[in-house]
Amino acid sequence: MKDSRQTKSFPASSRDKILPSKGRPDLWQQQLVAARSATENTPLKESGVSLYVHFPYCQSKCRYCDFNSYAWTGQNMEAYVDAVLQEARSVAKELLPQTVFIGGGTPSLLSPQLLDRLLRGLADISGFVHSSKETTLEANPESFSREKASLAKDLGITRISLGIQSLRQEVLQAYDRVHDPEQALKALDAAQEVGFAHCNADLIFAFPGQNPEHWWQDLHTVLASGIDHLSAYELSYEPGTALTRLNQAGRWPAENPDHCQALFEGTRQACHQAGFGGYEVSNFAKSGAACLHNLVYWRSHSYVGLGAGAHSWYQGNRVQNLPSPEDYLATIQNRGQAIQEKQRPSPGTLLFEILMMGLRLPHEGVNLDRAEKLTELDALEYFGDPLSSLLDRKWLCLETGSQKERYLRATETGFLLLDEILLQLLPDDSNSPARKAQ
Repeated sequence: MKDSRQTKSFPASSRDKILPSKGRPDLWQQQLVAARSATENTPLKESGVSLYVHFPYCQSKCRYCDFNSYAWTGQNMEAYVDAVLQEARSVAKELLPQTVFIGGGTPSLLSPQLLDRLLRGLADISGFVHSSKETTLEANPESFSREKASLAKDLGITRISLGIQSLRQEVLQAYDRVHDPEQALKALDAAQEVGFAHCNADLIFAFPGQNPEHWWQDLHTVLASGIDHLSAYELSYEPGTALTRLNQAGRWPAENPDHCQALFEGTRQACHQAGFGGYEVSNFAKSGAACLHNLVYWRSHSYVGLGAGAHSWYQGNRVQNLPSPEDYLATIQNRGQAIQEKQRPSPGTLLFEILMMGLRLPHEGVNLDRAEKLTELDALEYFGDPLSSLLDRKWLCLETGSQKERYLRATETGFLLLDEILLQLLPDDSNSPARKAQ
């Protein structure tokens, strides 16, 4: 779920400077048109289910990373692959997923033999080769060769997502990345040479003190490399990461928020000019090339997760697996599943989560009629005055679709303030009749 982790918000010093598209009132509308183009003809069914497979090991742990990942120090990868397949037999047999995402961690760290074993096993158990409209493999440049790319394509992978992050050696070293810029460019070339129709690259901006020109050079180089999808994330300081500890110790100052906002807005415009529609906070794609699997998350559709720490949203339940690979292995061998927590969210919690994910899509937003069908709550009534205030301030807007359905979307200003919008909509103990019903 790597592509979907961030929302974007800026502090008060930046908000005062927000102007509609820098004097281009038509630019936001053009960006919305491009976003719709990125997601057009996406063959996803609301009734379908997707499959996520988590591989937790990396060659090393990056300083900024807060995902469930661990430096590989000789752990038995064969045993882990077998455990994932055993879990699949318990929860994903004949699942026929509409999308598959193999993420991590660094799945490309698997040897060709184990990658073959994993993909053939998943195909036999879940039937994804016949059902999946998109099957993504995450890879890092240091472990993604032309041989491995060719094997992955032959085994049913249709989309590669490469963790490039930067084309600057000093930045990569500061992040504790183990690849270099040359390996990054070779990995991009390998994906093109093998003939993947869809390829994503991850980049991170707002490295403290970096020459902005270096970011723009990296961005344009990657956009021109033949990819059809870009994920561009602002460097974030998540609890428990090495980066946050350095920041708290005064050894790694965060970038100025105003500069971060300028980079964010400039990145959106640069991608738009290059033909990549910004269809989500951090994601940009050419026409029809949006990541289908991540759209499943943002549209609150169903998915089943396999592997250590994997999450599922299926049949009205949220499930999380044991995060420790060792605990996961031992429990799978004994029980066939490794569930740490299973819960059915309350209608109010589910409604908030639907808004939290859906508002990330500027051109789609949230279908309030579908949300009401899923939760039996009317969002306008449930969120009451806080939502009315956001509408009055023109951070959010209500629109009517072609079938008379109601949509709640972020405005151009609100799109920069999603974190604050969500804070104002967090369910509380107010006297709203709908909330009292919880």
